[in-house]
Order: sequence, then structure tokens, then C-alpha cells
Amino acid sequence: MSKPLIVLAAAVSAAALLPLAASPAATGGSFALDSRFDAKSSTKLDAKPKGESAGDVNVFSTSLTRGGRPAGRAEYIQTLVDNRYRGISNRVDLLLEDGTLELQGAALEVRPPGGAKPAPEADLAIIGGTGAYAGARGTVRVTDTSQTNQRLSVTLMD
Repeated sequence: MSKPLIVLAAAVSAAALLPLAASPAATGGSFALDSRFDAKSSTKLDAKPKGESAGDVNVFSTSLTRGGRPAGRAEYIQTLVDNRYRGISNRVDLLLEDGTLELQGAALEVRPPGGAKPAPEADLAIIGGTGAYAGARGTVRVTDTSQTNQRLSVTLMD
């Protein structure tokens, strides 16, 4: 490759990356996403002993809509961590048109001594993001709307 083409390629690459570096950090606000389970994008890893137990991992995807229009995908990794109180650890990536949101959280299905009563909805922490959500912090409340659908209420902090 000649020197002028190398310089041009470097300039084009830098110009393409500049908008990403200049993306503003996410600011406060809220919005809702509807999530539909995609059975074709689901798998379960069963750790010993056979059957549902600590160490099992569920990996699945959902299709996201916002106001009835396609809005992206959600990629979930759920790990069962507590047989006695049916604890689960969640890691979720929301892949949206204008960036990603990274979520993390945990929940119990059985109330432990001294602990809170398990809620019908789950709150996940927004621990970061990319693009329009760079540096994002906040919460996502996950509420079941049917057996295969959920509402994700996203609240971004200033």
C-alpha cells in the first residue's frame, strides 16, 4: 500500500472512531421496553446434581420493542447460586440501536431469615453502557406481563 493510501486509511479510521469518543455520557430519564422470550435462542447448562440446582446456568435472548417498534435484543446469563432460598444471579446486556446497557442483579424466590420478602418484580442495576449510554448508571425494573413477556422500566440517573 502506498504512503498516501495509508495516511488516508488512518484518517478515515480516526474519523470513524471520533464520534464514539465524543459520545455524551447518558443523562437522566426513563423509558420502557417490552421483552419477548425467544425460545430458539435459549439453552440450559445443568451442573451436577442432575436437575435444578446451584451452578446451573440459563442463557437466553429476548426481542425488545419500544412503543410497539423493534428496539433491539436482550442477552441474559442467569446462574442459580442458592439451593435453599432459590437464589439467582443475573447478568444482562441490552443491545439497543443507539448503544448498549449493561445490567446486573440478583434475587431470591424464598424469603431468608431477616431478609426481605421476594417481590414479583426484579430490580437490576445499570452498571454501564456504550454509545448514547456511555457511563450510564440507574436501574431497570423487570415486571412479568405474561408467561413469555416482560416490561423493562429503565431509569437512568443524572
